[in-house]
Amino acid sequence: LRSVRPSQSAFRHLSTAEPGFVSVKIEEAQSTTARALRQIGWDDDDANLQAEIMTAAELCGNNQGLVKMYQPQMMAPAKGAGKPVVERETPTSAVINANQAPGMLAAVTAADLAASKVLEGETAVSVVSSYNTSTSSGQLAFYVNRMAQKGLVSVALCNSPEMVAAAAGGKPVFGTNPLAVAVPTATGTFSFDMATSAIALFGVLTAKSKGEPLPPNVAYDEHGNWTTDAATALGDGAIATFGGHKGAGLSLCVELLAGALSGGAVLGQVESKKEARSWGHTFLAIQPDCLVDDFPAKASSIIETVKSSGEGIRIPGERSAQIAAERKAAGVMPIPEKIW
Repeated sequence: LRSVRPSQSAFRHLSTAEPGFVSVKIEEAQSTTARALRQIGWDDDDANLQAEIMTAAELCGNNQGLVKMYQPQMMAPAKGAGKPVVERETPTSAVINANQAPGMLAAVTAADLAASKVLEGETAVSVVSSYNTSTSSGQLAFYVNRMAQKGLVSVALCNSPEMVAAAAGGKPVFGTNPLAVAVPTATGTFSFDMATSAIALFGVLTAKSKGEPLPPNVAYDEHGNWTTDAATALGDGAIATFGGHKGAGLSLCVELLAGALSGGAVLGQVESKKEARSWGHTFLAIQPDCLVDDFPAKASSIIETVKSSGEGIRIPGERSAQIAAERKAAGVMPIPEKIW
């Protein structure tokens, strides 16, 4: 029966009875998003790519999805936006000047080039960065999974404008600074994608769009006190790092590797990263066959052992994959009315 129709959990994810949501066909969601992106200035190719990536995130319940269109100006092209070009290159590395192209296009270009250098060259490892973009790259898992599906171990890091404080009472200095890792396994791919902030920016925007409070202890007001008000966090407040000083340390590492190393705007060398409009990505691709035999089987063994090590243990990405599969089977997904 489960193979014929969506499970009960799918209906929980799809219910149109839930206040504030509408049920939309997946294809309609993607085509409507692409049309909206064209209306704010992107050409067909750029609009279609961004719509594909945002819809993929929405499909698995990730907050890097269509909520990005809640404030369309955040996704609008900069004046004179062009296409990404390779600016520096060696057999194992490259730097891409995005020329204010969408962050998602910059990220796809960098990820694909990193993968091709390993797959088509004679190297076990490649590093490709991009800079000079000022719109969101969205769900980093999209790019590392794209690389892992080609049999590569992949790592992605991304910096963004100041919205996260290093500690309570500090002014925002970091972006949400996500990182992601993906590996090929015997049955597909495994990926882990996380913001180094306590909540992603678009998680805050989602809460604001739904009129819901933020979870406790993820954002500060202007005085450094905890707040659950999304508008306060987005105004004179700040988002917190996750895990206290450990999260701040990881966020700093991302800032160094995806900001300074990528060629993007450098904290302290510009008035603000937001005004500089040059955010960075760094992608690492590794051919596991150059290092070890049968890596996918080894990866699967580790994941399966962790999964079976206790009752109720869930592997990162497991729930998202289940939600995506159920929504694909149903052909529709829920979208907040305020966004749609």
